[in-house]
Amino acid sequence: MSEGGHRTGPAASSAAVSSPAGQRGPGDTTARITVDPARVPTTRSSALDLVRAITAGPDSYGPGYVKRPPYESDPAAWPVLGTDCVWRQESLPGDVLATFTRYSRLPASDSRGEVRTAATVTLHRTVAQADQEMAETLEEALRCPDQQLRATERISGLNSVGSGYGTNGNTTADDYLLEMGTYDDPALGKGASYYVWNQVRLGPVTIAVVVEGGKGFAQGDLLTVQARAVAGMETKVHAELGAQK
Repeated sequence: MSEGGHRTGPAASSAAVSSPAGQRGPGDTTARITVDPARVPTTRSSALDLVRAITAGPDSYGPGYVKRPPYESDPAAWPVLGTDCVWRQESLPGDVLATFTRYSRLPASDSRGEVRTAATVTLHRTVAQADQEMAETLEEALRCPDQQLRATERISGLNSVGSGYGTNGNTTADDYLLEMGTYDDPALGKGASYYVWNQVRLGPVTIAVVVEGGKGFAQGDLLTVQARAVAGMETKVHAELGAQK
């Protein structure tokens, strides 16, 4: 997925992704997490204030993480995965009220390479539109298991799984997606390192966290860092929007 956390766009199919029998997943908008409608922003300026307040920074991942330039995204930009499996920036789609990303990193140490992270929060106009983003996200990993992020950065061998509320241990979000693969950037040294990405939906809000690298870190280490940041942002969504099960 894009390091900025988005997966939707004109190149993606509009078909909902089905889940195994008896399991709810992306494409099923049955509400499990409800928000207070009076607290959901309706203008782009107020929506941007909300997503800024929720988006994780360096202190959300653990000790030693710092800001990575550029630290904050352009809120008018929307990464889109093309038919050639290359990410590009396009203008914000009409169904999105606001989106925001912060970039962090854990500097390399003597024995371990640099870890890069990005956290994104997006507020859609409706729950159905947020759910459509989740469905397209799951589908895109199947369409493009190998993706070009930037000129020298690639992710490969992607595998994704979606879990609706109440399945596979998901008891905190309407939908949960996990994607894993390998990340390669010559600037970080030779050879690929682990890549993990997680996106969840709570009503009209989607939260995404990606963790890339570094050499010497086990995949489980990155998943722990990722889960910490996602849980912190879920807590903020509950506080800001009065979300409840």
